[in-house]
Amino acid sequence: MSDFDLFIDFAGVTAYEWQLFAGMLIGLFTCVGIAEALRKTTSLTGNTTRKIVHILVGVFVFFVPILFISPIPGMIMSLLFIGVNYISVRFRLFKGMDDTSRETYGTVYFPLAFLILIILFWESYPVIISTSILILGISDAAAAFVGESSKNPRTYNLSGDRKSLQGSTAMFVFTFIVSLCCLVWYPFTLPADAQVAGSSVLYIISIAIVVAGVTTVVEAMAVRGLDNLFIPLSASIILFVGLEGAGVIEIQLLTGFIFAVLVSVASLRAGFLAPNGAAATFLMAVIIFGIGGWQWTIPMLTFFILSSIISRMKNKRKEAAEQLFEKSHRRDMGQVAANGGLASLFVILEFIWPDPVWYLAYLGAIAAATADTWGTEFGVSFSSGVRNIVTFRKVPRGTSGGISFVGTVAGFAGGAVIALSGILWYQQTTVITPPSFGFVGLVAGAGIAGSLFDSYLGATVQAIYKCPVCEALTERKCHCETITHKVRGKAWMTNDYVNLACTAMGSIAAIVLYLLYL
Repeated sequence: MSDFDLFIDFAGVTAYEWQLFAGMLIGLFTCVGIAEALRKTTSLTGNTTRKIVHILVGVFVFFVPILFISPIPGMIMSLLFIGVNYISVRFRLFKGMDDTSRETYGTVYFPLAFLILIILFWESYPVIISTSILILGISDAAAAFVGESSKNPRTYNLSGDRKSLQGSTAMFVFTFIVSLCCLVWYPFTLPADAQVAGSSVLYIISIAIVVAGVTTVVEAMAVRGLDNLFIPLSASIILFVGLEGAGVIEIQLLTGFIFAVLVSVASLRAGFLAPNGAAATFLMAVIIFGIGGWQWTIPMLTFFILSSIISRMKNKRKEAAEQLFEKSHRRDMGQVAANGGLASLFVILEFIWPDPVWYLAYLGAIAAATADTWGTEFGVSFSSGVRNIVTFRKVPRGTSGGISFVGTVAGFAGGAVIALSGILWYQQTTVITPPSFGFVGLVAGAGIAGSLFDSYLGATVQAIYKCPVCEALTERKCHCETITHKVRGKAWMTNDYVNLACTAMGSIAAIVLYLLYL
């Protein structure tokens, strides 16, 4: 057999598929060439031609799961364009395809997202691949076109890139239409439960609404081209849940979506959340409420509502200590992700691989976030003495790495409250569970373990700065309206990363304590 024949037979790919692969590559490079020619010969800007390429590539890639049997050509295509687009961005080779106003790697994230989708869904749900990519190709471009062409755009800024309400509205509408059309007319085969649900127009509409809402918020939050990665990935998660969970969470998914909107808007108006924190809360709530249901929702709501109320407590001690904290009581996107991101992951893992251990880890993560929040708030407000967790020397209230008796007791109480909020459902899902008092102690203990680990990181590796005006040690890079100087820790180890490590330790501790019980 010749080397050519070996290539043709590679991984079971037929000769016809290789011919089709070559034709699609020619077509894709032709799109790039046309965009470059339009930029040079017409009055169209680089951003306009870039969006034209965006749409054309999205349409091209949409047909890959339909036309190919093997995933190999699509994977090779993705890897090829990841490399080509990276070189293009670095050396500004194709200005008609790249963002000419700044250096972003959006064109690299596009094929990277396609590669991830192929790996995850090629065998089970090819409709998810095609739909997610078409949403990116058409809806994201439509949002940009509408936003840029609006005469009086109502702009907002969640995380660095300015967006408009007109553009976000276009994103929602086009995504809804694309999702609806793909779910109705795409030539795919579904499991029996999904086929039954797929015959329900109302269920398909509900999936399309949730996909549109989630991707619109993701697009609004994304910066520097990351929307090309996170839009298709977020769409794929909702589509997978909607199709895989058909017949099980039909009403729950849309109900959770509506509940997520109400909670995030109400929290924003109440001052609990910053605007980007409300957006992040919406995404997290869709997962927890829409996928997990009430048994997962109640512990998170318990943490969020009680901790938000406690964080609003005011006294002179706390007001003085807050000047040392990196962030205020209005939680932003980073704080929401740090406190609830890992918990949201456990909800998804439970959906894919059901096991009571995920719920236990979930409670441990939330208990740790609660213990850390309550310990800090009560310790700063009511403790008569705070000591460094490593040296045990007295330190000012609010100092990173400080612990107190009052704060520790409050943290344990917070973890116990979280345990009580989830104990009934956990006892119904597993025959091997500690007695009620043991379960509460286990979860509360996991919360304290996470909180103490948070303090340890705060005393050792968290970035701490010194104010040249008042000489206070603070987490802030600016204090007394003056740039501070780092005196210890790693610059990248901010309070958000410390909080994320806190919840991770809480979940690990919950599992370890449970195994010790067994």
